[in-house]
Amino acid sequence: MKAVSTALLAMAIMASGATPLLAQGSHGASMPGLDMKNMGPLQKGSMEAMEKMNKAMMQGMMDPDPDLAWMKGMAAHHQGAVDMSEAAIKHSKDETVVKEARKTKDENEKSLREIQAKIRKDK
Repeated sequence: MKAVSTALLAMAIMASGATPLLAQGSHGASMPGLDMKNMGPLQKGSMEAMEKMNKAMMQGMMDPDPDLAWMKGMAAHHQGAVDMSEAAIKHSKDETVVKEARKTKDENEKSLREIQAKIRKDK
């Protein structure tokens, strides 16, 4: 469950406005407790997925069409959830966490396919 707490903390930090620090590749070095070298494989995998997700979300939101911008940002968000879920499936030792990660991955893959189809249709 420590891994879940760490992932939730990382997501809260992202929501708090620390996103630019992480998106720039600082790995949270200026934020205590977020030094990548002190993280386990699940935390590292989740942080890498979040960094990739945040960059893609920011790029997607730059589309001049506000509707497409939102959909592209959400597509990146869902892909990030898939990637973080894969890290949990691979590295978690808690079967409850693995089960929830599989469920989350499946739900987000479905949502991602739907949004991608809508983006292709609206282009």
